Amino acid sequence: MPKKAAGKASGKGGKGKGKDNDTQDVSFQMRKVRVEVAKFCTELRIPPELDLEKLFNTKIYDALIENSGKMIFQGDRPGKAGVQALSCVLRETCPVYVSIRSLFFWRTEVGDEGVASICENCLEKGKNESHSWPGFVHLELLDVRMSALGCQSLSRSLRENIPLRNLVIDHNAIGDEGATHLAEGLRGNSELAFLSMAYCQIGPAGGVVVGEEIVRCTKIKQLKLRGNRIMARGLTAISLNLGKSESLQQLDLSDNSILSDLHAVNAFCEALRTNVSLESIDFEHNVVGPDATSLIAETLQMCPNIKSFKACGQGVNSELFKMTLKDSKGGKKGKKKKK
Repeated sequence: MPKKAAGKASGKGGKGKGKDNDTQDVSFQMRKVRVEVAKFCTELRIPPELDLEKLFNTKIYDALIENSGKMIFQGDRPGKAGVQALSCVLRETCPVYVSIRSLFFWRTEVGDEGVASICENCLEKGKNESHSWPGFVHLELLDVRMSALGCQSLSRSLRENIPLRNLVIDHNAIGDEGATHLAEGLRGNSELAFLSMAYCQIGPAGGVVVGEEIVRCTKIKQLKLRGNRIMARGLTAISLNLGKSESLQQLDLSDNSILSDLHAVNAFCEALRTNVSLESIDFEHNVVGPDATSLIAETLQMCPNIKSFKACGQGVNSELFKMTLKDSKGGKKGKKKKK
């Protein structure tokens, strides 16, 4: 018997027909997939020795059998041309034959051209309610040799309010220019909730853009900027706009060369007192010094919404923050009602 894609049972006792796409024959789906894979590998002149047809067919088959909705690539393959071919295949097969929702590219060469293909062929497809397909909602581009030019492609797609919810572009040298492109694309975008730009060579000017555009004007709930160099200028800009954000819940500013600039720290503390949405902040590996540490600790006592604040580095007493949060969130538990 041919295998079928995993699906949820319906009706009493797990019986019932369920949705059509839950019971589709995988062998039937794969016939269409193989045709499209072969066509685009030929059109784009993919060298047969790369064996990308087998790679794509295997990845899609596994996603169908496991009903995972995701594809993960890492290492040498598929390469720039391979990514272009894959994006074309997904454009033609999603969601009627394949319901891929998440794409992961880890330390593989996608490049700016590959990112442009993913944006045009996959992200901009949008969602398909008739097939209960949410669209491509998760994209990870980890160390894929993308520059600010790739961020331009992402910006154009984000501007269309695509259904993408999570975007990770860590370890790509996009710089301040790339951060600016993304900020422009996020104006008016109400879908993206998670954005990670760790180790992206973003400097103080990029930090200003993040504060004035992304923190202030978007619906982002989780923002990760670990390992950049926004410094005191970037922290000040982010701080001046934190009070205007009603959606941001988690903020990672760790390892950003933020030193003991009391003006920046004062702006940061003022922002913590006015913001009501933040729940978690990572401030590790910034050398702010003992005076700034005490000031932040005092401020946290007035911020009942913040449940976690991480800090370490020269002159930082991390235990002070733990005790401060414990004390400020403490209180007697209410009495249990008698049965």
